[in-house]
Amino acid sequence: MSPFLFWIATVCMTALLLTAAACLYRMALGPGAADRAVAFDTLANVFISIICVLCVAWDSVLYFDAVWILTLVGFLGSASIARYLERGRVF
Repeated sequence: MSPFLFWIATVCMTALLLTAAACLYRMALGPGAADRAVAFDTLANVFISIICVLCVAWDSVLYFDAVWILTLVGFLGSASIARYLERGRVF
C-alpha cells in the first residue's frame, strides 16, 4: 500500500471512530426513541464504512459480500423501527 493511501485510510478510520463514539453517546442519552433509532442507523452505516475502508487498506475484496448483507439488514432494521414508531406496530 502506498504511503498516501495509508494516510488517507488512517484519517478515514479516525473520523469513522469519532462518529461511532458520537452515535453511541446519542444512543445512550437520546431524549426520544426516534433519536435512538437514527443513531442506530447511523452506527450501522459507520460499521459498514469501517469494513469498506479496511478492505481498501488491506487490498482485499473478501468482506464486500458481508457489506452487502449488512447494508440490507441495516435498511430493513431502520425501516421496521421507523414503521413501529409511526404506527405502533410493524405489520
